[in-house]
Amino acid sequence: MKITAGPYLQNVTSNGITVMWHTDRPAPSRLEYERARRLGWSAYDLPPAPVYPEAVEDHRMVTVHAVTLNGLDEEWRYFYRVSSTAADGARAVSEGASFRTAPGYESPFRFVTYGDSMHIHTVHERNAQLARSYRPDICVGAGDVVRNVIEHYAEDFFVPAAELLAYTPWFAAMGNHDSPNEGYFSYFSYPQPRYWYSFNYGCAHFVILNTCLDYRPGSEQWIWLERDLRLFKDMRWKFVFFHHPPYCSSDCEIAGTRVLCPLFEQYGVDVVYNAHATRYERFYPLRGGRYDSNNGVIYIVSGGGGYDMSYPCSQHWDHIHPFSAMCKSANHFLLTHVAADECTVRAIDTDDRLFDILTLTKPVTAHHPPASLIMDAENTSDQPLAPQGGTVLAGFPQAQVRWVCPPSQWAADDQVSRSDGFSLRWHSDGGQPVLPAIRRIIQDNGTAREIAGGKSYQLSAWMRTQDLSAGATLSFSWSGDMGFLDRVESRPLAGTNDWTPVTVQTPPLPDYVYWCRIVLSARPGARGTAWFDDVQVKEIDG
Repeated sequence: MKITAGPYLQNVTSNGITVMWHTDRPAPSRLEYERARRLGWSAYDLPPAPVYPEAVEDHRMVTVHAVTLNGLDEEWRYFYRVSSTAADGARAVSEGASFRTAPGYESPFRFVTYGDSMHIHTVHERNAQLARSYRPDICVGAGDVVRNVIEHYAEDFFVPAAELLAYTPWFAAMGNHDSPNEGYFSYFSYPQPRYWYSFNYGCAHFVILNTCLDYRPGSEQWIWLERDLRLFKDMRWKFVFFHHPPYCSSDCEIAGTRVLCPLFEQYGVDVVYNAHATRYERFYPLRGGRYDSNNGVIYIVSGGGGYDMSYPCSQHWDHIHPFSAMCKSANHFLLTHVAADECTVRAIDTDDRLFDILTLTKPVTAHHPPASLIMDAENTSDQPLAPQGGTVLAGFPQAQVRWVCPPSQWAADDQVSRSDGFSLRWHSDGGQPVLPAIRRIIQDNGTAREIAGGKSYQLSAWMRTQDLSAGATLSFSWSGDMGFLDRVESRPLAGTNDWTPVTVQTPPLPDYVYWCRIVLSARPGARGTAWFDDVQVKEIDG
């Protein structure tokens, strides 16, 4: 019996945290912890003889363990360890580590960012060790921590970043290499709806987007983003993270993501962090695609977490983007210090050399949480959510697949189904952005181009509705190296209907497709109930 990954920290809040780890055999979960007697330098190291007087247990037999602590003190350090005991009595116990709960609104903090760390493990390990030496409070990854298949998570991510992950809660955006990988949803406990999400930390609001799923105006993600930024517009600092950069001095620039920029400008986003381009690049403040020193948004590419910088895609082109303020081919991480009236971003390479620095300031004001934060105290973006808590549901009996279903709107319904087993039920009383259920298809370890490229597919399902406004839809979505590509959607089924067949057909898919997904959803503003059953995909001959 042994621990194969972790422990690693997830979804920290001011009064809670989720701790996860993996074992080589199914076993129950036990998390022991101890509150530090005082803060200061001594709180970073274990006490001489930790006794871990408190414990939380989960008796389910699992290999991916997730235990959530609640009721902790704000801005305080705790020592912890995890253990699992197999049915035959074999026991695995982790070494002790520590974490700090989220700070209050007026307290400064620091966070680390990097992306594209999956290539050279020794470089990623060096990068993560250096980042840990600066004692960040959280890490927010910019995507591509692992190659396409789930078996690479240990060697690409959990082993090289082990110490950093044990002491520092990890949040991240999905990259194109993470995207075909079901481990992204199995191994991480992010806030709802998990494929994009947000959280508050100190005086800052963090938004994590997913450019591997539909982000165009009118999509579920766009509507969610606009509502989220509007709700938290009064937060002191606003940071946005997604993988594919709208600006970059290489062919990794994904101009399509610029449709998001007007929302960033409208709601006063301060810094946007990206990766995908395996280099470092910082841009002058931009608004409407032009330089604006007063109201512009800063875009930073941080794709040097562990990539081979000798590759052509990491080298400078003959030209540099006209709005590029600093561009360097180097493995690195970003260290961002945040205080109420000052934010400083430092770029540090794997020789521990500072090679770029940016400081933003804001006028001194009275520091207190904005009204929107107080009014939204029960928002799901501030609630822990463990993978075993029901966010990933098994598939239909005739096809054992995994659906990712935000439990705030989705559930498995064994009382209403067209076939034996259960259906997937969506329900909303309105007033919230619609959240889709998604399922990856074409199980080929992420190289869908060889299977799906140039082919057409028919997606079918049976749908049932009750008092449903706007309507429910069935979609087939596909993506590539540059993120989301396109999506075909059925006509919405609204009102009250018994089981009704719904079909949608794709055009020939591009040769460079990375993955395909089924999307079950409702139209924006919908309220009522919809059921989905007998979802099937088949290739169209000819």
